[in-house]
Amino acid sequence: MAKLQDSQGQQLWLSGKSCSGKTTYLVQQIQRHHAARGDRRVLGQTPVVFQAPQSAQQSMLVLAANNRNQRELADAIQEALQGTGNFVSKTPLGFMADEVVLFFPLVCDVLNLRSEFPLRLRPELEQKYATELWAATLESWELGLSGRSLSRLIRRLLDLLQLAGAAGVAPEDIGTRLTGGQLSLLSGTIIYGQDDLLATLTEEATELLLAWRHWCLERGFLTYGIIYELYWRYLLPNAGYQKHLFQHFDSIWADDVHDYPAIAKDLCELFLDAHLPAMFTANPDGHTRLGLNADPNYLGTLATKCQQLELETTGGLATTLGEILAEQLTQPQFSNSLPTTIQSIQSLSRASLLEKVIIEIQRLIKDEWVQPEDIAIIAPGLDEVARYTLMRSLGASGIAVEPLSEQRPIYSSPWGRSPITLLALLYPHCGRLIQTSEVAELLIMLSQTVAGEYRIDPVRAGLLVDYCYQPDPDNPQLLPANTMPRGDRLGYQVTTAYEDIRQWLNGQKSQLDPSPLGVLTTLDEAIRYFFLNNLSLSYEQLATLRELTETCQHFYAGDRRLQTHDGTQISPASRLPELIALLQRDLISTNPRPQFTFNRAQKPTVTLATIFQYRAAKLHHRYQFWLDAGSRLWEQGGAATLFGYGVFQRDWDGEPWSMAAETRQNQQRLQHIVQDLVGRCGDKIYLCHSDLSVNGNEQIGPLMPLLQSTQERMIDTVN
Repeated sequence: MAKLQDSQGQQLWLSGKSCSGKTTYLVQQIQRHHAARGDRRVLGQTPVVFQAPQSAQQSMLVLAANNRNQRELADAIQEALQGTGNFVSKTPLGFMADEVVLFFPLVCDVLNLRSEFPLRLRPELEQKYATELWAATLESWELGLSGRSLSRLIRRLLDLLQLAGAAGVAPEDIGTRLTGGQLSLLSGTIIYGQDDLLATLTEEATELLLAWRHWCLERGFLTYGIIYELYWRYLLPNAGYQKHLFQHFDSIWADDVHDYPAIAKDLCELFLDAHLPAMFTANPDGHTRLGLNADPNYLGTLATKCQQLELETTGGLATTLGEILAEQLTQPQFSNSLPTTIQSIQSLSRASLLEKVIIEIQRLIKDEWVQPEDIAIIAPGLDEVARYTLMRSLGASGIAVEPLSEQRPIYSSPWGRSPITLLALLYPHCGRLIQTSEVAELLIMLSQTVAGEYRIDPVRAGLLVDYCYQPDPDNPQLLPANTMPRGDRLGYQVTTAYEDIRQWLNGQKSQLDPSPLGVLTTLDEAIRYFFLNNLSLSYEQLATLRELTETCQHFYAGDRRLQTHDGTQISPASRLPELIALLQRDLISTNPRPQFTFNRAQKPTVTLATIFQYRAAKLHHRYQFWLDAGSRLWEQGGAATLFGYGVFQRDWDGEPWSMAAETRQNQQRLQHIVQDLVGRCGDKIYLCHSDLSVNGNEQIGPLMPLLQSTQERMIDTVN
């Protein structure tokens, strides 16, 4: 593999470890291409597919693995080109989705569908519609599933369509892949031997997915899985589309291709076969999205069509720790001892471990003058106890902690619950969806002042609900404050605030409009009256209210599309309880588009992230705390991989997916995780381990050799 100074061609494959400068070199190459694009011909010859000469109107196609990296890469390119270059920056999924929407009439012609503007279904509405469509078939299976178990099965089925689309596998072949891999759709595990009943259910599940796909396309609904399939199967091979592609773009520049879906390779090969400038960067220790639609091995075969370059530099502690850690994890008995740049914090219980971690972070900041933004706490999975303890305890000592790209259900936030409860109080037939505790919370939230104080405290809110809230399945209401015996105990401030809320509710009830527009208008007026006009809200609070409003709009947009296509007329009043029930589930995130700071300066906060979040964001810190280092979740990357992903990899050999194959994948993933994180740490790594996990089980995970090595070094030092 050549070094950077040997680069001569215009189709390059650049490989390098974490923090080695791949993205910087990619931006430099884009800058050189932009400077020469005015009068240059690609490789001195006419492209095979695209016959017209390059023009100033053409853009460069720039791809990045996720939204955060895409924004940062776009900013770097814009700064390098000083705002003069034409380029389109997208994620692979974002680019394919935009192209499918733009060329949807072409797809409709091929599939003989009615041409109409497509509507992208959000995951929560996708799951709702699929559940309703499949209800009869799933009931005939007699599985006895309900609630979360049924939701998991529905989600597993829909994820299979997404995996197949990203891999370029026809949905008709999904059942064949699962059967060949001996995977149980019902349990989400590997099976051994022949199971005729399971084979029948797998075949029926494939038919369900095909029926779902047909149902969506007939109504113009798009999901992630359908977008992937329409792009690779119908749009990309189309000669007319390819002509447009080359008229619009004169080159392709893709960063971190190891995290791209397999069908992205087909797009990249079009540019390579047309002899257009192209550059791809890859990290052999990346593989962050393996199991989540990415196929790093298949994308790696692009290197054979390019001039291959390699960055020999390594980032962070990888220079001194990389090989040692790799040996420790595979052959600990023959490896060298760990240097002092990797320490351990060990305890018997999880609570005492968190306390020790907090004390060490406080010591670093106060005694060694380490800045909070130089510290990251990385965990395979963050439970609520650890999240609350770390944020509360460190915050009490003046050290701010910020969860990375935090995404929590709307209904987990009082800013999401209170407007939903308000709608249920206003509109008829929603009383069964209201909990009395939520009404008390509503009174507290709606009584806030500009100074951040609550005119109704929790105790008096509880009294008001006990005496003045009248539950009713059809028409729940708040009664006057004087309904309460000894109402003088409430005080003037509480009584006034309560009556203000009650009068506003009664005023709205007198002019209620049950239509979708009326519900959205009422929600908007409530948010403005109680929150926006009186309070100074944070980004997180605004994001929750925004997502709540957008979810309601999306629900009614899908409902309107169904009524138009199916010719049914449903009473608007009957739809609101369904909307509220949907909002009360844990399916909708309060922040699906996490905040992107336009200020490059880091916030003075300690970063709290899962392994997947940290690696996907490509962050770098001087000090890393690896929480729950003894957990087995480390070899799973801290993120749940999609069921059956292995049989949808392009290099799958058709053999049954065994426990041995699963173990091999986990070992490789662990090596990638460790090498990647080490390359993103500048000074020191702390392995944080408790003998007992949060649920009381003993922890014996794959990082135990590292913990034992640090413990032996400490004993030797003492002796």
